[in-house]
Amino acid sequence: MKTVRVVAAVIREDNRIFAKHTFIQEFDNCIIIIKNVPALVCSQCGEVYYSDEISEKLEEIVNRLQIMVKDVAIFEYDKVVKAA
Repeated sequence: MKTVRVVAAVIREDNRIFAKHTFIQEFDNCIIIIKNVPALVCSQCGEVYYSDEISEKLEEIVNRLQIMVKDVAIFEYDKVVKAA
């Protein structure tokens, strides 16, 4: 069975709801998973949006962790933000 992802044609601001999302970044040598990241999610299609601040923090966290992780690692967002 083939899964088809539906994306809303127009995502209005009032269709986005606050939620916690799991961020996954895959590299050649590792996979970093960060759980419970604050995000806005489209209630129609599920598209995920991070604020500029959250995006910058995720980039900093992933760049730092990529050096330390050699396989798969799972982190809680609040804990790695506080450790930064």
